[in-house]
Amino acid sequence: MHKYNYITISLDGAAGSGKSTTAQAICQKFKYIHVDTGLHYRALSLFFLNKNIVPELVTQYLLSDTVNLTSQLDEFTVKLFVEGTYFSKNELRNERMNKEVSYYARIPEVRSLLLKYQRGLVKYGLDHGFSGIVMDGRDIGSVVLPDANIKVFLHADIDVRQGRRLSDGEHDSISKRDNIDSTRKVAPLMCPDGAISINTGILSVNEVVSLISNHISSLS
Repeated sequence: MHKYNYITISLDGAAGSGKSTTAQAICQKFKYIHVDTGLHYRALSLFFLNKNIVPELVTQYLLSDTVNLTSQLDEFTVKLFVEGTYFSKNELRNERMNKEVSYYARIPEVRSLLLKYQRGLVKYGLDHGFSGIVMDGRDIGSVVLPDANIKVFLHADIDVRQGRRLSDGEHDSISKRDNIDSTRKVAPLMCPDGAISINTGILSVNEVVSLISNHISSLS
């Protein structure tokens, strides 16, 4: 038995660092609920793009209109619905969205809207009978879940991360994305205080999962 009835794990890192792959593997192993916050920003960005709302007009829109965010569980993964619409991964992970998402994600009102929603998913997982949650993104340990039981920061050399993106058929510029994510004024990408820093460029997925699993076991 764990010392904690419900384990919270933040998993942060730049594009191509292996966040989603690692998070999914941990959740499958421990039967935790998984939240991919990167998809949240992509979904909200696509919502605005479909309404022809450019980033410069998003703040005005959110100050005058409410965007309804709801959840649906798919095995151990939480799906986000924006105004009742679920966007598939094919719609969210493509060249267009790779180019656009950072410009919407850096808007304070967008981050505030999703921050409230994401924090609410901790209770959502508990209410659905899970014993833990793994939330991955770029500001989880620093902003969304600053009191997480375990904080993890994944990193790798830019060439390694770019190669991973290319193998997934994605040709966006990692260096440009890194710059936007790490220099935005609100919730920039950073290694959270107290986080376990893991270089995924020199370790296999199984080795990374093993390292994190050891920390989870230490809570027992």
